[in-house]
Amino acid sequence: MQVGWLRFVLGGFLTLSYMVFKRESFKISKTEAKPIFFIGLLFTVQIIFMNMGQFYTTAGHATALNATYPIWAAIIANFVVPNDRLTRWKIAAIVFSYLGILVLVLKDSSDAIAGVSVRGDVLSLISAALLGFRLVLMSNFAQKMSEIKIMYGQLIMGTILLLIASQLFENPVWSMKMGFFLALAYQGFVIAGFGFLANAWLLKKFLPSTITFFSFVQPPAGVLFAWMVLNEDPGSGLLVGLLLIVVGALVFGGEAYFNSMKERSQKGSLKE
Repeated sequence: MQVGWLRFVLGGFLTLSYMVFKRESFKISKTEAKPIFFIGLLFTVQIIFMNMGQFYTTAGHATALNATYPIWAAIIANFVVPNDRLTRWKIAAIVFSYLGILVLVLKDSSDAIAGVSVRGDVLSLISAALLGFRLVLMSNFAQKMSEIKIMYGQLIMGTILLLIASQLFENPVWSMKMGFFLALAYQGFVIAGFGFLANAWLLKKFLPSTITFFSFVQPPAGVLFAWMVLNEDPGSGLLVGLLLIVVGALVFGGEAYFNSMKERSQKGSLKE
């Protein structure tokens, strides 16, 4: 939780600078207050589950399981977003991804791979579901209000709530090592700053299920860096589960891509 609020402070500086540059209003109307509060609360809870999951299990497992959020987003969007319905290809993608989750969690836990924890895996999976839910809600809210204001609101709430929770439930630890500051700067400026803003802008312009397709890059990248930086043993369960999750993401995204190309072609024909 300490890592959470520290990176949101850094991300908040970047978001604030962008709001000033865009001459965005800081005033929150009555109709905007409730969505910003709810998104901020959901965001904070999701980040707590994500960070705790990463603490209790390996980086590779946490990355792969958190990368299932497009599946949760697709399921939730089917009931919330009128034009984002489940199709047979999306259902097939969900089946592949869930098989990957089962293999990943059950195989490596039974083989007692170092650092793997069912508790950490479950926390990471809950975080992914909450993230999928939050992205769908953000996509809906961003149609009626500024996505930048939503981002800044959730960063402020996340900072306050995580700071309080960290002081109550943790013993904050500080380090003067360069690696600590570099890791914090990356998570703050690059992810909580630029990454969150870019994601919010995309969700305002495109359907949630289309945007989340590109998350298939995340699991292989996470496993690769966990092996290179942390010397983690991937384990056969993670590799097989990862393959199934990526296949599911490719099937999911491929269907969305061909549908968008078909729709663009039809619009072109109508103009002609």
